Amino acid sequence: MRSILAPVVLLSSALLARAGGIAQKDFSGIGNIFVLNSSDWPSATPDQKVGCLDDNGKFINPDDEEDCGVFTRLANYPYTLSTKKGNCTFDDATQEKNTDSWYGKSDNAWNCNGTHKAVIYDELYTIDGFPYVFLCWGDIACYYDVKKVPGKNETLSLWQFRWGSHQMGITPGHMQAQLLWNKIGDLPKREDMENIPSPRITLEDGLQIPLEGQQLSA
Repeated sequence: MRSILAPVVLLSSALLARAGGIAQKDFSGIGNIFVLNSSDWPSATPDQKVGCLDDNGKFINPDDEEDCGVFTRLANYPYTLSTKKGNCTFDDATQEKNTDSWYGKSDNAWNCNGTHKAVIYDELYTIDGFPYVFLCWGDIACYYDVKKVPGKNETLSLWQFRWGSHQMGITPGHMQAQLLWNKIGDLPKREDMENIPSPRITLEDGLQIPLEGQQLSA
């Protein structure tokens, strides 16, 4: 059973001092999703961008950001992402599996398609106080698994980052990544739009949380 956003205590107020930290409203509307080569979110910046996700939810490294996918975040429950190709999910069994990974070998690559009906487990979210709008999934997990930086005209899969006692870090030979929201527009204002709820997280001085999700058993 997948758990969403268990209560935790997160990070220091020093992070919030950097531009005041982001809020839920910053992950809204229409935007691109940039891919960062990063395994350490507190030090990650947009300068680590190595590509973006296209309209199919695949990892590309285009010469022009105009070739990046355009994503819309649903302003109402289940607050999921979609593109012109359809709703985006990790639950499309037709997609490539992360067979190199010890714990993620049965995981599906992220994909956006017109036949998938969005559910709350498809939601990506951000955390109040982040220095940038990093995107997380599941139970406070903010990293992803890709094989490498794509070459010209190459399209690669994006998986959830998994770890445990048999594989403590990124899948051998792969690259650990973060996703960064690049907002480019707002949705039309409607009376029925909701305030997107925040993860149940409290900020407290002196604590550093890795945000790697739960350790998996063998």
